[in-house]
Amino acid sequence: MNTPIKVSNGSLTMCGLNDFRDTLQPNHTIVTLCRYPPKFIDSDKHERHHYYFRAKNSTPEIWAHAVDLVIDLLDGGKDVLLHCVHGRDRTGGVAYVVLRLLENHLTHEEVRATMVKLRPSMAIPWSDILPKNKDLYTDIAIQVCKNLIHDGKNKNNTERNDI
Repeated sequence: MNTPIKVSNGSLTMCGLNDFRDTLQPNHTIVTLCRYPPKFIDSDKHERHHYYFRAKNSTPEIWAHAVDLVIDLLDGGKDVLLHCVHGRDRTGGVAYVVLRLLENHLTHEEVRATMVKLRPSMAIPWSDILPKNKDLYTDIAIQVCKNLIHDGKNKNNTERNDI
């Protein structure tokens, strides 16, 4: 079971498509990082944000937009359900950067341990993925901070982005 964590004024929950239905709650604002949003929930009333980029993309600006979006929603008091296909690469990377920025007293290892506690099925993949991408995540955090300094002028739409 995936567990939410209180972050800023809202909460963050992570999942993939395989456990999306079991994780979705009526209060969730959904942030989809998949190529296509799940078809089986098109008729519900959840607030949605869809932003796609390839999981192996190493462009910090692309990832930073997704992080900006999640931080804005959390700051606005939203309970965010963040997901991609597997709930591993994009979800893990965005959640990692969000937690490092908003819970900045936590070390890399503490953030990883917190994420595994929230989404136990990712313990093994994240033990490899998060350390391997640590430099990319640092660059993403720097880009997010630049965006904040420039008052969001670098933000794109939350529509699909094929970069």
